[in-house]
Amino acid sequence: MRLCIVLALVLVLASSAFALEKKAYQMKEDFGTESIGIADGTINYYYYIPCPTYSWFWSYTGWTPGEIIGNCFNATDEGTGGSGLNDPAMCHELTVIRILDFAGYGTVYPGKFTVEFDVYCAEECCGTAAPVTHLWNSGPFETGYAWNYIYVDPYLCLTECDPTGVNVKPFVVTATHTGTDGIYPAWGMDNISTAVETGCPLHDYGCLPAAYPRFACGAGVPAVHGGYIGTYPFEYWPPLSFLDGRDTTPDGSQFGAIELAWRAYFQCAGPTATEPSSWGNIKSMYR
Repeated sequence: MRLCIVLALVLVLASSAFALEKKAYQMKEDFGTESIGIADGTINYYYYIPCPTYSWFWSYTGWTPGEIIGNCFNATDEGTGGSGLNDPAMCHELTVIRILDFAGYGTVYPGKFTVEFDVYCAEECCGTAAPVTHLWNSGPFETGYAWNYIYVDPYLCLTECDPTGVNVKPFVVTATHTGTDGIYPAWGMDNISTAVETGCPLHDYGCLPAAYPRFACGAGVPAVHGGYIGTYPFEYWPPLSFLDGRDTTPDGSQFGAIELAWRAYFQCAGPTATEPSSWGNIKSMYR
């Protein structure tokens, strides 16, 4: 029964993304821009497999205006990268979203490859109930090459997703292609197959094992957290996962699904924030 479910889901996601162009790249995790201390906590689900210091990623292009991809985060999860668990009673202010673009043409052709980011409340990342509560919109954003930082200004308190205002609930970040030509960004996703082919040891920061294959929600364990949502919120929920670019099996059993190279940053200010932080101080870390 499980094999049938996996096969059905893989066929759906493969048919939805068959026209996408994909290419393998190497990228360093910080690419010279990461600043220690930007936030108190982070969460991401993509694998970073240094070979020996750079990791392999996939870039996927070929979008049309109106298409949406997204990633579900749970601040209380243990993400990849060895950063440890966030304290759910403290780390509930979303401050920054980081994404990876291997083209960066949005800054060269403003308005052509524009993206807008949104944040929604979610019941659970692999649940069937689509998010309905909208929390934040970035406005038009032109992505540049490599790591991009989208500032959530003002900070977004994730306890808003809980009716009691106490617990930190999962949240979804979406990227909608709103430019006149949606073919870019060249969204960065993690890459297992190239690492395997080049003989890299499957580990990431903290020497955590890189388990594969990963499947879409409901099809196996472990499951991926992001993928293709459709052309309006939320046409597909959970999102349709993307397969590793070298997976040639009908059921995705070779390398499985891949994760978007997205990271969420949190400020751990306690149960309630006493005063707003200065964005001038935060942004100065990147200059």
